[in-house]
Amino acid sequence: MASIWREKNGEETRRPQLTGDMETETAIIGGGLTGVLLAYRLRERGIACCVLEADAVGSGTTGGSTGKVTAQHGLLYAKLFSEFGRTKAKEYAQSNAAAVEEYAYLVEKEGIACDFTRCSAYVYSRDGMAALRDEAEAARRLGLNAVLSEVTKLPFPVDGALCFPDQARFDPLAFARGLAKRAEKMGATIFEQTRVTGVEDMRVLTAEGTMQAKHVVFACHYPIINIPGYYFLRMSQQRSFAIALRGAPPLSGAYIDAQQGALSFRGARFQDADALILAAYDVRSGKNTAGGKYRELLCVARKFYPECELIAQWSAQDCRTADEVPYIGQYSAETPNWYVATGFNKWGITNAMVAAARIAAMIAGEAVEEDSIYDPQRFKLLPSMKNLAGDAGNTIAGLAKEAFSLPEETLSALPRGEGSIVEHEGEKYAVYRDESGEAHILSSRCPHLGCRLEWNPDDRTWECPCHGSRFSINGEILSEPTVRELERKA
Repeated sequence: MASIWREKNGEETRRPQLTGDMETETAIIGGGLTGVLLAYRLRERGIACCVLEADAVGSGTTGGSTGKVTAQHGLLYAKLFSEFGRTKAKEYAQSNAAAVEEYAYLVEKEGIACDFTRCSAYVYSRDGMAALRDEAEAARRLGLNAVLSEVTKLPFPVDGALCFPDQARFDPLAFARGLAKRAEKMGATIFEQTRVTGVEDMRVLTAEGTMQAKHVVFACHYPIINIPGYYFLRMSQQRSFAIALRGAPPLSGAYIDAQQGALSFRGARFQDADALILAAYDVRSGKNTAGGKYRELLCVARKFYPECELIAQWSAQDCRTADEVPYIGQYSAETPNWYVATGFNKWGITNAMVAAARIAAMIAGEAVEEDSIYDPQRFKLLPSMKNLAGDAGNTIAGLAKEAFSLPEETLSALPRGEGSIVEHEGEKYAVYRDESGEAHILSSRCPHLGCRLEWNPDDRTWECPCHGSRFSINGEILSEPTVRELERKA
């Protein structure tokens, strides 16, 4: 099943693919919220830009988001205050708070129908109040309105919750599509079905054409260029799972557990009726080999809401940085006109707005915070790591042989509707056997850097446990950083 937003909004008529060679001032790789917002911001400044989207606007993480528009990012501010200091922590807090208001402004200004609704955002605890008190104190010192409460609308008792009033929720796919159309009217060009396969200096490469630009922005969730930047050494990718329900009581607020990966709740609208989105889990990509996440979520839902009915189920993928702060700014010291927005750590709605504002200002030559908390150059690459990266393909491939060895199976032993790494005639393959019994046989190595793939039975996808590339049962790319499909063997 697709996400509630895709079920609700359906398919749009596809925009054309880039063919031939073109030029622009700014090439934006990725047509999710970040790319669309950036195109809008650049056109406000009169800067020419083209968005290059591998599938369709909002088809990636944007369309899989839970759509919480909030500066309440779990138990983050106490950590930022401690590790970055007050000045940088305040930059993060205030920029994300401003992003909430900017969404409200754009929705009204551009008349975007996306169910934008003001609500409170809560982080709740079933393990005492100490961490919530620390978070409340940090948030207040950073200028945020944060209120401790013992009362929630959750279907189970909690020790308490930290409330951020006057946040919001919306339909992220409807917003992205609406703003994309507005950006096009302002002069932006958007190409869909145009996967970028590489960047050579300032020339962006795709299968059917090229785009020469003065500025290149990587807004494609996970940067596709390994060196320079070395983002594959700096981030992991995590998957979370969600279901949408009809028949649960209306819920006005948005709730997330203080415990990472635990239950998240928010209300929504679907077919002119109230709905509830229930999300959970925080599983590294490629590690959901046992499956059963949707089934577990539905069991939890029916425990709380016995009469509920399943509307949709889906999963989403998020890039996570080690310090839980995004990389927004110059791609690397060696590439002054390349920019990146990545590592949103599951809070991509407001951080997309932050990224668009910061990168648009940089491209326009406007003043930005120089020693910013978001600066990608805060990561220091050691000389020894450059050697590692240079040999990454062979190194990781060699490790994968030992780390991902699986029991031998034969094609005939693989049940219908399941996938596995299968040894056949002395070679290992990624094999999915469909309901008709036909075997879809692919290379078992991720073409990004050679890691052994794993099967995700919940989504029926092949996933890389090293860097999070994902593939369909036929080898098509579902998630970066890979730019090459899996080799088909049969």
